[in-house]
Order: sequence, then structure tokens, then C-alpha cells
Amino acid sequence: MTAPHKNWLEWTVFTAGLLLLIATTGYLGFQALVHDRRPATLRVTLGEPWTPDDADPARVVVPVTVHNDGGYTAAEVKVEVAVVRAGIDLPGERRELTFTFVPRMSSRAGALTFEHRPAPDELRAQVLGYLEP
Repeated sequence: MTAPHKNWLEWTVFTAGLLLLIATTGYLGFQALVHDRRPATLRVTLGEPWTPDDADPARVVVPVTVHNDGGYTAAEVKVEVAVVRAGIDLPGERRELTFTFVPRMSSRAGALTFEHRPAPDELRAQVLGYLEP
């Protein structure tokens, strides 16, 4: 009894699958060896404030993006965005936003609403804290 003869399509699919397996294994092995051991390095960027069409005109939405340039995931990232007006001693509006997790070398986005439209240079954002999962 002889083994069945394989045609060119079977060999092509086998070769492509084997190359994909080898490439994936090599990539994951390389990432494991050169994994950045730095803790989460978080930075916040704010987008341009805008007013939704169907909302109260006094409401303003401010997009918030948290970037993690570090080597580890950050969980429960708490971000504060405040309106700081020059020459006024009264505290401006302040909002907080929590991101469930921000994986290493990635970013997550969200938005906050404010009562009054702040000028872009009046917004200050900072990371208040995070957990290491």
C-alpha cells in the first residue's frame, strides 16, 4: 500500500502554515527576551473641546487620551483634567476619568464634559495614579 500523493496546493498550504507558525513563535520569543522592564510611563494628551449638536450648548466635551510608553500595563489609571484660568484665584472646573487598563506601548481614549468652554491653554491634565496588575 502506498501513501497518497500530495498535490501542489496541499504543499503550499502546509508551507504557509509552517512559516506562519515559525514567524509567530520567533516574534513572541524575541518580545519575551527584549521586554522593556521599565514601569508604566503614562502621559495624557487632550483633544480640541467641542459641543455636541444635540446637547445643551453650555456642555463641552474634551477628548482625553492616555499613552503608556513604559514596559508594563497600568490598571485603574485615574486622570484629572482641570480648567486653570490665569489671574483668577478661584478654582476652575475639575473632572476625573478612570481607565480600566492601559497596556504597555499603547493608548486608551475617553472624554470628559465641562459646563463652560475652556480655552485649550486653560486645560491642565495629570495622571493621579494607577495600579500594577
